[in-house]
Amino acid sequence: MKYYDIHTHQPSVHPEDIAVINFDPIRMKSEFLSEENQISLERNLFSCGIHPWYIENAEIQLKELKSLLFLPEIVAVGEAGFDKLAQTSLSVQQDIFFAQARLAEDCAKPLIIHCVKAWQEIIAAKKRIRPHVPWIIHGFRGNGELAVQLVNQGFYLSFGEYFNVEALQAVWPDRLLVETDDKQIDIRLVYTKLAEALSVDMELFTHQIEENIIGVGIK
Repeated sequence: MKYYDIHTHQPSVHPEDIAVINFDPIRMKSEFLSEENQISLERNLFSCGIHPWYIENAEIQLKELKSLLFLPEIVAVGEAGFDKLAQTSLSVQQDIFFAQARLAEDCAKPLIIHCVKAWQEIIAAKKRIRPHVPWIIHGFRGNGELAVQLVNQGFYLSFGEYFNVEALQAVWPDRLLVETDDKQIDIRLVYTKLAEALSVDMELFTHQIEENIIGVGIK
């Protein structure tokens, strides 16, 4: 069975598992593409984007991001999004988010979204842009009612170690993805928790997640 971690900040516990490791554009370039530190990109997949907490030097970051997205190892844009707890104003967050959403469209790669207390804003953004690429809400912990609303708007939802069971049930089977985010945890344990919460056989669960990964264009 194959295990997929759609959003993480560290390599997978098991080398054979497939992890999408997240970096900001500046770190991505300095750590992976500099002549002084040529770390191989082989056998790794990445997402790259500007987090709403770290929008400083936005124009530089956007320029670097645009130059990086041609790399086949970068399979998704983000995490981008809205966070009403961030110090950066919502209007600036919006500008940077829309710029990244357009880049995701240009390179035909899915958009991984960070959203805190800004659900109506993210729904409005999707209606405005009408994207062709999948939009994935990462680390979803909302309730079932919100999950249904987001699924009805075409979002995928990614779940980690902690989750609302009704929300999980609302997105199963074909809008569900799995992640570890910044937790030091084996993705296989997250799979087990989610499958048990759904009362679904593990083989069926892993097969469905693989189908969903194919559905968002990461493989």
